[in-house]
Amino acid sequence: MRRLLPSSLTGRLVLAQMAVVLLLWAAACGYFIHDTARYDEILEPRLASPRADMILAVVDALADQPDKQAAALQRIDVFQRRENNEEDHPALRQTMVVWQGERLLYASPGEPGPLRTHKLRQLERLEIDGTPWRTYSQASETSDARVTLIRSGHAVNILFALGARGILILPLLISLPFLVLPAWASVRAALRPWRQFSEEVAARSPDDLTPLKFGSHYSELRPLSKAVNQLLARVAASLERERSFIADAAHEMRTPLAAMRINVEALRSHRDDPRDLELLDGLVRSNGRTSRLVAQLLGLMRSDAARPQSARAPLSLAELAQERLAALSGLARERLVELELRAHGEGMVQGEREGLTSMLDNLIENAIKYSPAGSTVELGLVEEGAGVRLWVEDAGPGIPDALHDRVFDRFFRVPDQAQPGSGLGLAIVKAVADRHGVAVRLSSGTDGQGLRVTLLFPAVR
Repeated sequence: MRRLLPSSLTGRLVLAQMAVVLLLWAAACGYFIHDTARYDEILEPRLASPRADMILAVVDALADQPDKQAAALQRIDVFQRRENNEEDHPALRQTMVVWQGERLLYASPGEPGPLRTHKLRQLERLEIDGTPWRTYSQASETSDARVTLIRSGHAVNILFALGARGILILPLLISLPFLVLPAWASVRAALRPWRQFSEEVAARSPDDLTPLKFGSHYSELRPLSKAVNQLLARVAASLERERSFIADAAHEMRTPLAAMRINVEALRSHRDDPRDLELLDGLVRSNGRTSRLVAQLLGLMRSDAARPQSARAPLSLAELAQERLAALSGLARERLVELELRAHGEGMVQGEREGLTSMLDNLIENAIKYSPAGSTVELGLVEEGAGVRLWVEDAGPGIPDALHDRVFDRFFRVPDQAQPGSGLGLAIVKAVADRHGVAVRLSSGTDGQGLRVTLLFPAVR
């Protein structure tokens, strides 16, 4: 049964409306047929009596002119057959038999025989050779003339009830195609809230787990909206527990790592053996990498955490870039790398200062780490009509074009990299960028060497 029904809710509702129309029409026809059959004995004599009076009047008027009398009766019979359209509806065919006393004056062609009925001015049902007939007889008041009107008894009530020419069937058949379009339009309009509900869900960003507002206005959508909101709440709670666990674990690791570094450096100052010093230097480097990984995990959790739009404020990218370059200048000196800022305008954007700081720090640190000694890391900024374009360019080994999409995955590192790392830096950049609606593009440097990371910020609204 389900396979026979349309897969579209709109189609099902239109089909249901058409079924209701057909059922109502069938019920109306059934009632009309029943009502007609109930009053058949009253209505049909009322229609037949004037015809019988007319025929008897002609018979009496032409009683002394038999030839004209017969011709007149024949013309009346032909007129009745044409009026009743008996060629199209044989069940409505009406014949007549006219008597003058015991003499048969006229009998219609095809009539069932010279019937003699006993009831006057009322409907009478007869059966001749197994065929039902309905007759109405009337006698003249001024002579012994008598006329009997005869009609087939098969389905005559139904044909009368339905107007004999389909006055109820044809309008329905003609109007059905024209009813489909308004029905479809009305169903589409009624289902519009469902489409708006789906559009609201589809327009949600992956990190937007706030409750849905649409749908609570409609009783049919309220259960679905409530179920979706409960699911979003459970997902948000699960993600928050995961973030809290990782953030707490990373935070708890920072203190012992810092203490370990202090102890190792203190121990190093009391050792003179070159092999001991080499081992202690390795511990310091491992401690530094672990501390960096913990810091990046904390940054990643913060970048993944959804913050309300109210937490964002206008800020100058040029000012923030200058501040971060100054903060990382010590690392650049250790690596013998120059830092250069080329800012054309303030670059005003709407954003979270903490998130944007983390994004710039990761880009600048990566550029410093992979740049050879004596090279320059350039941070540029220019205001454009559609927003602000910011880029960080280095002279390092770059990233193959085939890996430009994969480097944003967590813990992914380009194969054969000489520099140590965790593979979280660009993942943090992408998470912050997505939350701010910033497009991130990777390309080669100016001379085809190194890597340029370009950020396209939307304009402040």
